[in-house]
Amino acid sequence: MFFVIDKSKIFSYVIAICTVVILFVAAAGLNNISADNSVMTSTNVVNANEVNNVTNTVINEIN
Repeated sequence: MFFVIDKSKIFSYVIAICTVVILFVAAAGLNNISADNSVMTSTNVVNANEVNNVTNTVINEIN
């Protein structure tokens, strides 16, 4: 078996290895960032019991 050492082949291996390392570092960084953040929404959480109470109050006031 012959090993062919070509400048372009070595360059392509270096790029491939660097790409894999960068992706692993980015994945580790994103994993740490997402653990610290929480999802922010512009709406309030509404409890189903509160909705029923308001509905019953409005119906009682109408009657």
